[in-house]
Amino acid sequence: MIRPLPLAGAVLAALGSAALGAASLRGGDWPFSEHMAAHLLLSLAAAPLAVLAVPGWRPRPDGVLAVLLCAAVLLGLHQPHVMTRLMTPAGHALEAALYLLSALPLWLRAAQGGAGAAGALLLQMAVCAGLGAALTFSAGVYPARADDTALGGVLMWVVGGSVVMLAALATLISHLKTPEVPHEVTP
Repeated sequence: MIRPLPLAGAVLAALGSAALGAASLRGGDWPFSEHMAAHLLLSLAAAPLAVLAVPGWRPRPDGVLAVLLCAAVLLGLHQPHVMTRLMTPAGHALEAALYLLSALPLWLRAAQGGAGAAGALLLQMAVCAGLGAALTFSAGVYPARADDTALGGVLMWVVGGSVVMLAALATLISHLKTPEVPHEVTP
């Protein structure tokens, strides 16, 4: 059974990302912060909402592999020479697909709950916060204005990191509230 509200949210987040992505590709001044917001909408809104929309579909990805995939895409696409080459409509579409598809295993793992899911989210939060902080202080590295690059970094660092941290905390709290099944001890 598909849940219509999370599905509508996932579609709206993807459409919002596409609109921001198209706006960030307009000629002349390349707004890094809009580009960043588009990617955050995909990985932190569309992906988890898509997972919530289809509760019966629950592949069980490994948490470490999910984090490694998500981190590899995140770190790889933020290399200045890679980012510069992807500043085309086709490049942006490729980035969008990679962000969405790499985030799905992470959020599928999060949906399983438990301490492992919380740990995977906390690891991803550290990657997100670390890269966001690096972007914030990377004046002149990207082909965008330094202040706009810093704003994009803050979006990833603070907003992105906070979303993932809150999801990790909610997952951990849910895990801690779940009563343990007592184990029989045999002498």
